[in-house]
Amino acid sequence: MRRLFLIRHAKAEPSVGRDDYERALTERGREDARRVAEVLAARDMLPDILIHSGALRTKQTAEIFASEWPRRVELREAPALYDATLDTLFDCARALSDSCANVGLVGHNPGIEELAVSLAGSGVYSELRRMAAKFPTCAVAALDFSVDAWDDIELKTALLALFVTPAELEAGTD
Repeated sequence: MRRLFLIRHAKAEPSVGRDDYERALTERGREDARRVAEVLAARDMLPDILIHSGALRTKQTAEIFASEWPRRVELREAPALYDATLDTLFDCARALSDSCANVGLVGHNPGIEELAVSLAGSGVYSELRRMAAKFPTCAVAALDFSVDAWDDIELKTALLALFVTPAELEAGTD
């Protein structure tokens, strides 16, 4: 089995007057990242590696997630994830190293949301609909594939094992 965590970066500073690549997380974004990371740890749903786009906001999100987890998680940069299309992200997922069964990609919308919706073929219907309707900042979709190699994943074949957003944690629905 392979588990892919698709993570949209946490809330970042506005892009007005800034280089988009260098946008940092806001205080709310940092807090959201800590809370979502704690939920993943409490459920023992942790990747072995977090791969981020290199943009400051994805790097900071990955660093906060990793710092909240009880075991070390490798962090890696993959510039191809920055502003990536669905096709590029799908190709990146299929090219992941088979040495890691649980991988997190920390990226940007619309690509991360499009990939999550395109890969999820089953799961709790209300969660699938909620994910397809909105994939907010710091949302995480955990997708399970019944394959031995990443190159074997296909569209609409994953089970949505978890979809968590900061807003539902505020509402206390977790």
